[in-house]
Amino acid sequence: MTDQPHNPTPPPPTDVAVAGWAGLTVRVAWTLLASGVRVRPLVLQDARDHVLYHLDPRTEPAHAEDRAGTLTQEFVARAKRSQRVDPWPSDGAMLLSPRWRKALAANLRPLTECVFRQHFGDGRSLDYLEKALQVDRISLEGARGSLREMLRQLAISDGLPVNDWPAERIDRLLSRLAAFSTGPCPPLSSLLAGQQRDHQRECARCDRAVRLITAGLITTQDLLPPAHHQRPTHRVTVLALHLHPDARAHRDRIAADLRASTFPIGDDVLLVDFSQPQEVVELLNMAAEVACPRREHLRGAVLDGSGRWCRHGLLGPVAGEAASVVRSRSWGMIDTVGELPAPLPEPPSAKRWWAGVGALGVAAAASLFLTFGDAATETMGASVDFTPGRAGFWTSFDVPEPALVAVVREQGGRLDVVLDSQRPSDKVAFAVGDGSYRLHTVGSGVLIAASSAPIPRLAEVVAAANKAEHPLADLQQRLHVVSPAATVRTTTGS
Repeated sequence: MTDQPHNPTPPPPTDVAVAGWAGLTVRVAWTLLASGVRVRPLVLQDARDHVLYHLDPRTEPAHAEDRAGTLTQEFVARAKRSQRVDPWPSDGAMLLSPRWRKALAANLRPLTECVFRQHFGDGRSLDYLEKALQVDRISLEGARGSLREMLRQLAISDGLPVNDWPAERIDRLLSRLAAFSTGPCPPLSSLLAGQQRDHQRECARCDRAVRLITAGLITTQDLLPPAHHQRPTHRVTVLALHLHPDARAHRDRIAADLRASTFPIGDDVLLVDFSQPQEVVELLNMAAEVACPRREHLRGAVLDGSGRWCRHGLLGPVAGEAASVVRSRSWGMIDTVGELPAPLPEPPSAKRWWAGVGALGVAAAASLFLTFGDAATETMGASVDFTPGRAGFWTSFDVPEPALVAVVREQGGRLDVVLDSQRPSDKVAFAVGDGSYRLHTVGSGVLIAASSAPIPRLAEVVAAANKAEHPLADLQQRLHVVSPAATVRTTTGS
């Protein structure tokens, strides 16, 4: 069907990605159009790649095109963030018999031929045919019933038990047969010139190619395989997360927090690009520690395979495999990571802190005198770790008990004071129970300062920093001036 230079020397290509490029492109474009999707170059490329990731190179072109129809429907469903529901999923793997196609064609009468080509092949409704052909509905339904019965007899003669198949299942098989083309096909140029009309009428592949090109939906160049890289070879490492029914509400939040590519499947599975696992693992551990969701409501499987991330989601067979494999994992376990952490204990009650404020003040003064010496020149030690997530940052810090902590967030280009400690007990609300502290701030940046005394006039310093072009960086410099003994740490989303 394509015009390619005649070269008798090299052997014919064996990979269906080359030998069947034109037919696959036509089937993918036609299926996109039938699914209500505008045929654009990038969409066509992604859908075709999705098909090629699934196809064995040795697949016969006619069978590859047949499989491409189902795979393109799957691509469309995933791009729309839905799941294709197939009541008979095993049918797609059943190879069509060319003999069935020839036998049907040999026994078609004018009306059954119209129903076969336009109803089953083009997807026209019987209502449309009734008006277009000026034929009564009873005759059209009779022709459709005749086609169903012919196919049943052909399938039964080949040992396929279709006696109890419902009409909808037989109809789907008829639609596949109406698009089944074995070739050989004439050059595309002759078809576009209006020649080979008899062949075009008999061959769905050529008929669709001419109609798509004439409508401007594809070009003749789209039907010529590229000189190199016809078959996509990208590979992906994917983490499939399965959420318990009680934790499904957390899926969108996890996806929003992850900076990696994600793709939802169904109601309870989230696929995650696992090529950079460290950040993903850190966030999942954090989510389990704060019970959003709890570890017993989450499990994960890691798979590696052919595929590619794109704006339409994850292409290739890994997505389907991962969604199935993850359901065999134990709750609370992630492949290559192990068991997720248990939720952190509740923060201790503040009552005992207030009861001991006096003693703490005395101890703090003694500790500062013995340990830090001159508070104006010694720096308060602090260990700080920032983790992006939940539209902001989790800030984990470990400071000496007498330390005072100030926290300032940046949101929308402005700074807000989150915490301005005046006494050591002010930070107890963020205690996690193991001697360290954690809090979450929404925004594009956060600053934390640990000191032995309150930051002088913190609100005024923040107001002055808000006038700068980069408020958070300006605030950090100002704090070094007004409180040189403070340990200051910052992070931003950039």
